Amino acid sequence: MYYAQDKFKLQGFEKSNRKDKMYNAILLNKDTMKIIKVPFGDSNMGNYTDSTGLNLYPQLIHGDKKRRKAFQNRFHHFLRDGFYSPSFFSYYYLW
Repeated sequence: MYYAQDKFKLQGFEKSNRKDKMYNAILLNKDTMKIIKVPFGDSNMGNYTDSTGLNLYPQLIHGDKKRRKAFQNRFHHFLRDGFYSPSFFSYYYLW
């Protein structure tokens, strides 16, 4: 799912209660003022860093630049300019 950045404002992050997900990105719809929660990050897999400010999974941070580059090469085609998505949050906040 993609959310236009001009219609949604990122409010922050929280721990996800969805199975196997790390975090929810909290988006505010600027028109309806409704909150959308976008789950992202696999809680069973490592990640390069954690820029969410929560750092609830420090044991999963590996800091391996080779793995980071491989992830970015696999997932960059899921990103769309001007849109939020689960891939956007994983790419920019976890990798």
